[in-house]
Amino acid sequence: MSPATAPDDKVDAALVAAIRNLEAAVQEQERAVNRILGLVELLMERRPDQSTLLRLEGIMEACAFQDLTGQRIRKVNRFLRHMAAHKGLVPAGIDRAAAAEDEQALNKAKGLSQDEVDRLLGNR
Repeated sequence: MSPATAPDDKVDAALVAAIRNLEAAVQEQERAVNRILGLVELLMERRPDQSTLLRLEGIMEACAFQDLTGQRIRKVNRFLRHMAAHKGLVPAGIDRAAAAEDEQALNKAKGLSQDEVDRLLGNR
């Protein structure tokens, strides 16, 4: 491996690792929230007093964060997958059909223009 390609290889490896880590984070978050909501439902079945019921409902409402953060993480992950596919990388465990769907979603999405991305990344 020549020194000129080593940084690119490291960036490619970091990109693939970032994709995997984001996917794992979403899955872990979903499992945790599903467990919390399942336990809250069990407690609600016991017909708690009004004060306890309000607290349980508050827990359920607080778990809504997972939906919002999950959407944001998935959006970033789609972008990273798009970048990986653009470089010819397909991380292990990600099939090409899913990568193609992500690419189509990104192409249809109303997102930032290339100029806006460059400006945000300090490239301009």
